[in-house]
Amino acid sequence: MCAQGSAQVQKAKAAIPSITAVLSTSYLQSFKTHVFHYNSHYRKNLRDAPTSAGHAVNYVGRHKNGDFADNHVEASGFVLSQIAEAAHGAAPLFQPNLALIEAGTNNCNSGAAVPDAGANVAALVRDVFAGCPSVTVVMATLMANKVAAQDACRVNVNRQYREVAAGFEREGARFVLVDMRGPEGPTMEDLFDSRHQNDRGYQKMAVVWKEGVDLALERGFVGLPAANGIPLDGGGEGGVMHDSMAGVAVASAGARYVSASLFLCVVLAAVVMY
Repeated sequence: MCAQGSAQVQKAKAAIPSITAVLSTSYLQSFKTHVFHYNSHYRKNLRDAPTSAGHAVNYVGRHKNGDFADNHVEASGFVLSQIAEAAHGAAPLFQPNLALIEAGTNNCNSGAAVPDAGANVAALVRDVFAGCPSVTVVMATLMANKVAAQDACRVNVNRQYREVAAGFEREGARFVLVDMRGPEGPTMEDLFDSRHQNDRGYQKMAVVWKEGVDLALERGFVGLPAANGIPLDGGGEGGVMHDSMAGVAVASAGARYVSASLFLCVVLAAVVMY
């Protein structure tokens, strides 16, 4: 990961007037978008980073949750195939320039092995690229779980995801993998129950996601957002709601990040001036 304040990152950010992060498959699997204590989970922390520096951020969706106004679309309990279906409709519709993806956690809920997780998430990412050719994807590994069998499944899935990431890197794709089990990621001590994050865990998630976005910027992957009529700034008034989103499983990520993660919620954010 790049240093958050490095000269390269600052130069990259300065060259990009706005960032659209839409389609994040980082919470399309349980109910991470709807949290217990800190009910804005990582979304607000991730959003606060650019807004505190005076940049515009707009999450879009049809649902509202948490202690800030931006919307999201909650899709609790999704597995990889369902997330892929949701992303298939959302990517071309919203044309994000940044997508955050963390998918596959619900596939491990039975504790059984998921040998095709890597192939399925690779197909999901390729479909997002096909639907939105200018998008940059930041994908996360699966977080820790206190149930041994489920955690073993996640560890195996993460091995597959690293192979997928290596393949995209060889191809020169606009793709970054972040490690939610790395030194700055959530640990077993950051769980509210056996698998859902507590307040501290969500804060750590936001840090890891931001590192991934910074790295994508440093590498010159992230371009300008599409001119698709979505405002650059939600203005804290609840984001943007689109009737065309009906039936599309999308949640909010950040700075127009799209995210799908352990909690089965696809995140569709609108635009970010980074």
